[in-house]
Amino acid sequence: MRFRFSLLVGISLAIALALVYIPSTSADRDDCGTGYEFRPSSGVGCVQINCGTIKDAHYSYTERCICGSAGSEFENPADPNKSCNYPADYASCPGCLFACVHADEDCPDAPGLATNKNTNSTTNSSSNANTNKNVNTAANTNQPTNKNINSSNANATPPITTQGSISPTCADECHKYLRGKKNAEVLSAEGEYPDCSCQIDIRDNGGNVTQTVSVDGSIETTYTFDPSSGVLISKTIFNRKDEIEKIRKRLGYRYTEKEIDELLAPDKVDQWFQGQIKNIKTETGLLHPQFWWQHVVAMLDHGSNGNSADFVDVHEFGRCGDSMMWLERNLTTDLNLGDDADEPGQKHEAMLSITGEKYGNMLNHTSLMVRPPGITNAEWEDIVKELKNLSGGEESNPGMLPGSLSNIDPRLLDAKVLDPYKKQTTTVREFIKGWSYIRIS
Repeated sequence: MRFRFSLLVGISLAIALALVYIPSTSADRDDCGTGYEFRPSSGVGCVQINCGTIKDAHYSYTERCICGSAGSEFENPADPNKSCNYPADYASCPGCLFACVHADEDCPDAPGLATNKNTNSTTNSSSNANTNKNVNTAANTNQPTNKNINSSNANATPPITTQGSISPTCADECHKYLRGKKNAEVLSAEGEYPDCSCQIDIRDNGGNVTQTVSVDGSIETTYTFDPSSGVLISKTIFNRKDEIEKIRKRLGYRYTEKEIDELLAPDKVDQWFQGQIKNIKTETGLLHPQFWWQHVVAMLDHGSNGNSADFVDVHEFGRCGDSMMWLERNLTTDLNLGDDADEPGQKHEAMLSITGEKYGNMLNHTSLMVRPPGITNAEWEDIVKELKNLSGGEESNPGMLPGSLSNIDPRLLDAKVLDPYKKQTTTVREFIKGWSYIRIS
């Protein structure tokens, strides 16, 4: 949350200094396990001693031991970016990285262990949801050691992966063809996924059929009718698999809509989010000393208007802008997405930032909106362009009225919103309440 009052800044400084509230942000010397040494100037406090001796491993800017180019602005997926780590209860070096491998390779057996059942992947790798995993995102450097967790545990930090989701049904598949139209109806949904047969009618406001969509596996046939006479105007047939792939490549997307829906399945996103925020110490109450401290420290670190994901890594707290940027960076990294238009995989194909503003933007709050399921890549690209165009930000276009989101696509209102500042999940429908304008970018 950002307040644009110079008086508030002065009050914040006064309160912080008066309270002398200085929380520790690095580990003490005695907190470091075997195999680590305490370096007070590092971002993690406890630094793995032998990182430089491991092939393809190096220290990050916060001196966390990471692999290849993982987490770098210039990350190369062809590099050995996948980290293999000891479990957190390994006495000789708890959580230590011991090898770097490529994304499609399995981790070797850890030296000193009979079998290596605990592996740490900084990239999207195939995994079983009930397998113990020691999960670490190379770009997320807010823990002094890697934690051994079970991805079936609600407090875990599982990777975003296409494995372990509930198998879709033909009813689920056929409903995707409704495309958010309020007058569309699935008349039949038969077969066994993915070989589904569907019939969908689309009507005008008068109840007249304007289109019928017939689906047989990957073949989609669309019949368009004159609503007044019922006469067939056109018939269009195309192979959906070919079309999906053409659209994906044309848009520069990394994933098909089926893949992105599996990656962003609500239960997976919830579990991932809880793992991300479990160590975050941000306080949102105005009467809590930590609230004032975190704003003062952030202002001194990167100004009153700037935001920094790295700040949250180091301090494990931040203002709403810092927190949103930090979470966006971590999800972008886990999904192997980016912002380079010349490379496949743009972060907006999975997420957007959403900001509520009022009182002339003197008060605002920002969070991360996750792409809702059931939207094709072509539809989503159009929706994103329209959202960004209407979001404005200039005096002549301060943003969208909250209610206008449903006019773009009603599915947006049920999109999941991840709020790392308040450490909660909600929906767009709930997030937009009470704000004068909404901006999405």
